Amino acid sequence: MSKINSIEISQFRGIKQLEISDFSRINLIAGDNNCGKTTFLEAIQFLFAEANLSSVKSIVRQRTVLNPNDSFYVSFINLFNSEQKGKWLTFEISAAGNDGPIRFEITGNEKTVSGEEAFRISSMSSRQKNAYKKSSPLLPETAKIFTGNVISQNSKKPKDKEITISSIDNVLPGITIKKVIQYAPSFGHLRYDLLQNIVENPEYKKLAVSVLQQFDASIVDICYTKADDGAFLETIITVDGTNMPFSVYGDGIKKILYILNKLFDSTDSILLIDEIETGLHKKYFERLFPVVFELAKKLNVQLFIATHSLEAIDAILSYAQYDNTSKNNDPIKVITLKRVESPDGKGSNVVARNVTGRYVYENRKAFEFEVRL
Repeated sequence: MSKINSIEISQFRGIKQLEISDFSRINLIAGDNNCGKTTFLEAIQFLFAEANLSSVKSIVRQRTVLNPNDSFYVSFINLFNSEQKGKWLTFEISAAGNDGPIRFEITGNEKTVSGEEAFRISSMSSRQKNAYKKSSPLLPETAKIFTGNVISQNSKKPKDKEITISSIDNVLPGITIKKVIQYAPSFGHLRYDLLQNIVENPEYKKLAVSVLQQFDASIVDICYTKADDGAFLETIITVDGTNMPFSVYGDGIKKILYILNKLFDSTDSILLIDEIETGLHKKYFERLFPVVFELAKKLNVQLFIATHSLEAIDAILSYAQYDNTSKNNDPIKVITLKRVESPDGKGSNVVARNVTGRYVYENRKAFEFEVRL
């Protein structure tokens, strides 16, 4: 099983240096907007990436999926902390996993070259270069290139691969690689096959329907139906026998099916959920979250859940039933991230507070403890 017990992040995006240890089965990542929650989840993904640009692409594209024309080079360079000086760039993420050390590092040099040289060494295929010439007949006078190495280690011997990327690479290179761990972005339920892991497993399907009935008691089944044009539609069947496509339902139903699918994909691994509250009304939190956590326990999934919703935080903490359980084996850790300015006022870093779920629950109950800072 892929599982991490601690992590160290260096020079990655807005994080100069951050160390967090003693993770649990359910890890709640809280904090204000722009404090580094998504960056933290992204760093965990890089831990399990292969030493090649395709793996980098599969993670980077999660931030560019809503802007598909964004330059891959710009997205790549933005992985490095912007306060690094000079032309030498590096970031490193390491962790202690249950199977041994895990590490991912990219290091290299950025320099300015002629547009012709950048085009020559571009990672674009011949077909992509021909398309580029047609759309942009004049090459830029100058361009940027990054040359360096990608290093990855996942409980085995480190792998090291040389890479070269140019700033005229306006497409993402390579095929999308299946990830070892799973990531559920806040908007993922809007563009994902919501039934792919459910309809073929009677047990999972029964569970999914029972959860959906908490949103709408008339739901009795979920399946694919064939439309007039031959396409297959994700469909809900109601108690009166009506077939209703998912498109007529709200985000809540799509979000829960999305999370359930991601849980099945994450069996014996890690699931990262960004803004778990997105698309869900708060009145459903205490009904839904226990189902997610119990299924994660059954499937042997370690959870990292980012949120800035106090209602979501309280609902997650209520799952542990702290008033009725002992202080041993707390299933929840609460990691609060905060961006702080450097003493000299010339930059910032991200710091973390790591406490047990019980500590947060008891202090919120007694002192209205502000977990988000």
